[in-house]
Amino acid sequence: MSDQPPPSTAPIMAGIALMGAGLLMRAWRPSALSLPDRPEKDRHTDRGVAKAARRSRDGVATILPRNMTGSLGRSLLIMGAGLVMVRVLDEFVEDEEALF
Repeated sequence: MSDQPPPSTAPIMAGIALMGAGLLMRAWRPSALSLPDRPEKDRHTDRGVAKAARRSRDGVATILPRNMTGSLGRSLLIMGAGLVMVRVLDEFVEDEEALF
């Protein structure tokens, strides 16, 4: 291994790779990773613990993404774009203040 610092383009290349992986994940949405649709009926006859469990489950399902790969892909896109943006903006600051 050499003691050379990584090239200044390494964060940009990593960011582009993350964005590419994010785009691929958003395009590939396997049905196995999709949440089932909620049943149409609104009348429930459950009580007590079963009712509390159902309401909790429905509340959690409301905030979850419809497909896991879409959410992971979006996160990778944001991380990659942020990394590229930070590196590009580093070019406009003093060398002592640069992050990468």
